Amino acid sequence: MITGYNTDVRHGNRVFHVQTEDKGLSNPKIETLIYVGGEILDNYRSSYDDLLAALPVGETAIQSRMDEQHRAVIRDIKNGKYDLTPPDVMEQQAFNDRPLDQAILEFLQQEGDVDTLELVLDQPLKPAFGSLFQVRVLARLCQSQSPVSGAEVSVKLVSSLKKATGLLSGRTSADGLFAGEVQLPPSQPGQCAVVVSCTSDQGFDEVKAVVVV
Repeated sequence: MITGYNTDVRHGNRVFHVQTEDKGLSNPKIETLIYVGGEILDNYRSSYDDLLAALPVGETAIQSRMDEQHRAVIRDIKNGKYDLTPPDVMEQQAFNDRPLDQAILEFLQQEGDVDTLELVLDQPLKPAFGSLFQVRVLARLCQSQSPVSGAEVSVKLVSSLKKATGLLSGRTSADGLFAGEVQLPPSQPGQCAVVVSCTSDQGFDEVKAVVVV
């Protein structure tokens, strides 16, 4: 496990504490938590399963991913993503944008009291511009390992300089599997990554892989 990052970011009249850490090779995820006043305001998780394809895994590559994610979150804060919203608008957004049962599920996920969805790669994602690559994922419950059928899966190309582009979408089969082939464009500006996300009544998870130039 690699030493993480801790940064205090002052924006407006609030101080945000951003903490990024590596969860270790047995759970290859990078997690960033945003604190305000000692309470968690938001969190981000990304997978580096793709780096495990080449053993031994270089700490430099993982450190680079951590640095990139940490800086991206700080940039979001400075760009006003977490600026305070008037209470009446915030209440309206809470009911319009996120159902109550989803909010409750997310809370229970954090408490560890429910068997939540996780997305598992059949093989590491290896996206490269101008080429085809396979996407094979399994949606399952993290504790019971039971497959999740009918979960919504989307594959998008995201860029630091351009709006995200949808590449593939569908639902998992009865055994929780989703497979497809994606064609990437010849090039795209900025830092780019392919993001595979999965949503069902049991929760949400996603994996990300940087596109090779």
